[in-house]
Amino acid sequence: MTSDTQPLIRVVGPPFAGVIQQTGASPDSSTLLEVFADGSVFVYSGKVEYGQGIRNGFAQMVASVLERDAEDIHVILADTARVPFDRGTTGSASTRTVGVQLAKAAEAAKAVIAKGLKTGDDVGIEIEISGDDDGVAVDLFNSLTPHKGAARIDGAERVTGSAVYAHDFALEGTAHGRLIRPPSNGAKLVRLDGTRAEQVPGFIKLVQVDDLVGVVAETKEAADRAASFVRARWDESPDDVSDWSMPAALDDRASEPIFLRDDGNALEDLAGAAQVISGTYYAPYVANAQMEPSAASARWNDDGTLTVWCSNRAPFSEQAMLASALGIDAEKIRVITQEVGGSFGTKSQSVSLEAAILARETGRTVKIAYSREEEFSTSTVRPAALMEINAGVDEAGMLVAWDYTAFHAGDNAFRGRRGADSPYDAPGTRIRVADSPSPLPHGSYRSLGGAVNHFGREVHIDVIARQLEIDPLEFRLNNLSHPRYRRVLENVAAMSVWQSRTNLHVYNIGFGIAVGFDAGSYVAQVV
Repeated sequence: MTSDTQPLIRVVGPPFAGVIQQTGASPDSSTLLEVFADGSVFVYSGKVEYGQGIRNGFAQMVASVLERDAEDIHVILADTARVPFDRGTTGSASTRTVGVQLAKAAEAAKAVIAKGLKTGDDVGIEIEISGDDDGVAVDLFNSLTPHKGAARIDGAERVTGSAVYAHDFALEGTAHGRLIRPPSNGAKLVRLDGTRAEQVPGFIKLVQVDDLVGVVAETKEAADRAASFVRARWDESPDDVSDWSMPAALDDRASEPIFLRDDGNALEDLAGAAQVISGTYYAPYVANAQMEPSAASARWNDDGTLTVWCSNRAPFSEQAMLASALGIDAEKIRVITQEVGGSFGTKSQSVSLEAAILARETGRTVKIAYSREEEFSTSTVRPAALMEINAGVDEAGMLVAWDYTAFHAGDNAFRGRRGADSPYDAPGTRIRVADSPSPLPHGSYRSLGGAVNHFGREVHIDVIARQLEIDPLEFRLNNLSHPRYRRVLENVAAMSVWQSRTNLHVYNIGFGIAVGFDAGSYVAQVV
């Protein structure tokens, strides 16, 4: 459809159903679905497809309601000029919020279509739906008929290689940028010499804006070669934090812990316990290591607006970041997320800003595509974490106290809260988390702090069971009254024939069991 084609039906409303993603003020009503005279259907969402299958899922949900083929549904995602506001594709919430709302929009359009429409109508019909979680959406969702056996609407492009990722994208006449990286995070530029770089064929400009230094050239090869000839001297921070000292630094530099739970009196119960078993557990930084390194292209238009093509999973956040950093109104920036080759919580925002600055300083469209080395050294990583646990047990081997404190690197204590609570029945339970300064760029990772918090807790439960010489499954069940936790543990024990595994230590073979809760699911695992 061209931009001046008017739809027969337009459905508007909040971009998602329910309150799961409503942080702060609710977004304004936006266009969710349009039906055109030729029968085509377009749906719109600010969510990003990066391998989880939501483009295909949204198409199948809408197709099921409208009783159409999924291939007839055009899903427009992650273009700030065309789609509703979205805070980012996170939290496994796309289908249960946006997908449900799009299905509701399709149901509203279907009701109008059932009354009969003349395809020659000049004036379209606009319908507004609510985002209320009124039970209607749940009933509608449960009634959907999956298109079993239907090919993914984006499957062929991905298999044949014709899907355009941010690393692939380039406009005609695009120049290429390469950044001159400091030797360590936070280093300050002292001296710069680009004399030899200027001699490289295809060289366009050496750009310096504060501590950002980059080369722009006609080809990526020329930019990489020119960058290798730039001589830069940096003043590095005296911070001596290393892999070895990081655990202590997390504790020493942490902010005041936040209480997530303080039941009974954990400290008194520890003092009165028959035995106190303590442990400290460290989870190091982990690179997200997604398949596609970060990339972005930026173009300043004649009217002073900026267009960015990138691989970020939160285009509206990217837009806001660029507006703040560049000192222009967000409305003057259009962010279009291309196909994304994985994220797992990262996709560096910095690459869009770097491309925008190089484009501004050269007057050219500029593309920056990180190398794998740059991705590892520049993009965000899962925050390191330190967990200190003191547990008290009585003479019968029952937990009477659980004191848990977790220190997560970075300035966002929220990341450390997920998964920090304990499912076990200790009367005295204290759960605290704190953030601590991070020497590396940090960001989200799958499950935020959930993975490391579960790791620390479940390892300590094993330590207690081993010290008490109690089977780790038995110890868990003895201290768990919650029926869902008990059920998944009992089921996984039966599935794995747990009793046969308890003798494996004789053959020097390791085994383990763990239980946890995240994103609405109770899970137990035996390895």
